[in-house]
Amino acid sequence: MKSATVAVVVALLCFPIVGQAQNCCAPAVSPQGVLGETVALPHTLDIGVHYEYLRSRDMYEGSDRIANPRNTEADWKRAILTVAYGLFPQLSVSAVIPYAWKKKRLDLVGDNSRIELASDGIGDVSILLRFSPLTRSFVNFRELSLGLGVKAPTGSADWCSWLPEELQPGTGSWDFIGSVSYYQGFEPVDFVLSSTYVLTTAHHDQCTAYDESYEFGDQLSYLLTANCHPAARFDLSLAISGIVRGRDILDDEKVPGTGRHQLWFVPGLQFVAVPETLRLQVFFEQPIYQHFNGEQLGSDFNVRLTVVYTLPLKKSTEDDT
Repeated sequence: MKSATVAVVVALLCFPIVGQAQNCCAPAVSPQGVLGETVALPHTLDIGVHYEYLRSRDMYEGSDRIANPRNTEADWKRAILTVAYGLFPQLSVSAVIPYAWKKKRLDLVGDNSRIELASDGIGDVSILLRFSPLTRSFVNFRELSLGLGVKAPTGSADWCSWLPEELQPGTGSWDFIGSVSYYQGFEPVDFVLSSTYVLTTAHHDQCTAYDESYEFGDQLSYLLTANCHPAARFDLSLAISGIVRGRDILDDEKVPGTGRHQLWFVPGLQFVAVPETLRLQVFFEQPIYQHFNGEQLGSDFNVRLTVVYTLPLKKSTEDDT
């Protein structure tokens, strides 16, 4: 992981980050959300490669855009590898492996210099099970699925450095994931309604004289998507995606400048390069509502590119239905 320079360390000693837009920004879709909302077909392996770029330039307090006297900026990039396998017709297992690059720049108070905080490294890996309690209907395709998972603290993190929690690639904690989604297919339009809740726990920093604990806020995300099929290999999608995140907690006290509610408008395009095998997707995520607790750096936009490869490892009985 890249660490801050000596100048940055001095700056952080003089001007602590806590309380100054610590919980700044996040993409419209969580790492778990890029998996899709249906159970993988039995004996089929879905491999996805996703790349995201999130830009943040404006400061907010509540829902109001305010002055940004320190010219605080952030750029987050994230590459995610997803793997999903259908164990049975109604049960699949999946893994989400992210890698993050995070940069934040701001002016020093009373100085003409500018500092940059940066990190990169593997993020926390999530393992999820998705179960469909109802048998798939291929006449008027619909599916209800429930998901349970765990996020392990595999991410790169150096809690002994001066790098704030928001810039660490990992959270250092075991978190638990629950999701529910409903897919209803029509021709030429289908709809997806889904929600995911991430229950966080605290990580403990033993670099100081006492056992300091930090817990990121719980997160609720929700998504409503309409997909249209105008041509044989093209899909157009329009989605509304929301994220509600609670306040972070440092040693049983709420951290100022953390917690938010963001609502995003997400148009997308999918091209089926090879039928039933290879899909290419692009999404543009634009915030249409942002509300923050205290002063925080908002999100300008997020761009997501995705490639999904489907590999049948064994002929599915669903292929004959």
